[in-house]
Amino acid sequence: MSKKITRKPPLKTETEKTKKKVNQGRTSSGRVPQGRTLSTRDKYLDKNSKQPDKERPVVVIEANARNDLAVVQLTSRAGKDRTRLPKYQQGQSHFKHYVEIMDDEGNPIRVNKKFKENHPNMDVSDNDVEIIRDTLFNHSKPMQKNRKRINKFRGKKE
Repeated sequence: MSKKITRKPPLKTETEKTKKKVNQGRTSSGRVPQGRTLSTRDKYLDKNSKQPDKERPVVVIEANARNDLAVVQLTSRAGKDRTRLPKYQQGQSHFKHYVEIMDDEGNPIRVNKKFKENHPNMDVSDNDVEIIRDTLFNHSKPMQKNRKRINKFRGKKE
């Protein structure tokens, strides 16, 4: 009499278990959440930047169904058209008053090789995102341009 030997499938390793969750674990729908920060280089947002290879964080203020992102640049320096975020990184960060929806090539901003998603512990709080949105659309010099960009981003007619 011979016994049949059945083999169990190998157990998944930790990287295989977490790999699937990273891609879909953003929100229940798979979208990048508001407040998530991305790392990018200046040359991908501004063709005429003074330091094109400087890496800078940007914060997501809105995402649509296709996972296109509307972002705002963060910086460490105070200056014209910048506002301080008192509760993010011990008040050392400022945000620029410009909404960006396209990269340097005219493509929508998405998480890819140009825009890398940071760890969730680097996220900007919901309150700070509301402060950013209020300032961008109601209390900044380029607010009309920001409103037009966000309407274009949402697919509304101008």
